[in-house]
Amino acid sequence: MTIESDRLKPISLNAACSCGSLTVTLNAAPQSVHACSCSACQRDSGSAFTYTSFFAESAVVAIEGEHRNWRRTAASGRWIESSFCARCGNTVFRRWEALPGIFGVPVGCFADPTFAAPAKLYFSSQRNRWLIFPAGVELIATQ
Repeated sequence: MTIESDRLKPISLNAACSCGSLTVTLNAAPQSVHACSCSACQRDSGSAFTYTSFFAESAVVAIEGEHRNWRRTAASGRWIESSFCARCGNTVFRRWEALPGIFGVPVGCFADPTFAAPAKLYFSSQRNRWLIFPAGVELIATQ
């Protein structure tokens, strides 16, 4: 049985880079969680895919620590801006020209093994062939 006061507790999510110098505090659950296996995301993450949580920009309570921004052009021709720690280089948040008002945080920055699984894998056509997602994750060939 859920106690009413537990259900009404405010949400506070904290994300950080590897060295802890750059942190983001959010006051809402993510609107969605997705993965992407496009070649740019593979290079960006240094892995087989990115795994990102998406929030309304209004959910951002604080961004603390020195960071730098880098923009790249997506397949759509629009920019994607990654913001990373000036000390350790980890990307801690992203913004997209195509998604105004949306704030993205790589799920690994939460260091929470119970974080939601991705609902979709974009650019599944470019994924490493060994990469198999669980049932229920929608595989989308492009974006």
